[in-house]
Amino acid sequence: METSEPIPAYPVLPDGCVDIVFSPDTGLDIVGTMTHARNFEIAARVPQVGVRFRPGMALGFVRAPGIETTDQLVPLAKTWGAKGRELEARMNDAEPGEQRIALLEAQLVDASSPGVVQKVAAYIVDNHGQVRVDDLAFDAGMSARQLRRLFMEQLGLSPKHFCRVIRFRHSLVRMRGRSRGDLTQVALEAGYYDQAHFINEFREFSGYSPGEFAALSR
Repeated sequence: METSEPIPAYPVLPDGCVDIVFSPDTGLDIVGTMTHARNFEIAARVPQVGVRFRPGMALGFVRAPGIETTDQLVPLAKTWGAKGRELEARMNDAEPGEQRIALLEAQLVDASSPGVVQKVAAYIVDNHGQVRVDDLAFDAGMSARQLRRLFMEQLGLSPKHFCRVIRFRHSLVRMRGRSRGDLTQVALEAGYYDQAHFINEFREFSGYSPGEFAALSR
């Protein structure tokens, strides 16, 4: 990504994902899972490259527990050590675009099999966050407390919080192309039990009401 004009406040909304982002100005960073909207400053004519992992799937690649990165911007070298510093130096020296993408991609190898948390997270995403935590724990063969502990360690969010973020993410998809008068239907389709619940959670995660956000998106 490279912009011709500076963007002083580029909004990023919670989506359950973790990113690794490189910029010549700031270096190579992990952007942890977010629990609220955050604005990022993007300078003009500064080529940036990054990778966004699917919700709940970053641990084996980022190699940092979610509990250490949630709502934070963490230098990759803090987790990867000398390997992270070497990668950042090589990306600084590389040509923007394909060369930097190839360097980053070559390091993103995870030989491990998906664990319980990754399987449960994938199920939550497939069901748009509309699941019960007790049912998730039962299907995983553990108590709700055990599942919560694993989620907090690996993702930095509890299963319930992760479900809420994924449901919010799905509501954004349902809102596309809909009029303001359709927002009650969007709330029902996204799994909220009433519009007030939808408005409260939407404001918590985005800083706007659904109506305000829909107006901004037009």
